Amino acid sequence: MNNAWISKKKKIMLIIFIFNLIIGIYNLYLFSAGNSLFNLAIGSMNIGAWAFFREAATISLQKKQKKES
Repeated sequence: MNNAWISKKKKIMLIIFIFNLIIGIYNLYLFSAGNSLFNLAIGSMNIGAWAFFREAATISLQKKQKKES
């Protein structure tokens, strides 16, 4: 794996996590507008995934890059 591939994968992962955050905030907005517990659960999980895994994805990619160097 070369550095260009790792940096491209890192950018894609960051875009996915930002999209996940946006969907989570939108679901929380829908919960506040419509009182649907489904939207609360999905929104909370989306924001939780963003909060807990955003650093883990970039750290694992950095470790792979250091091993290959």
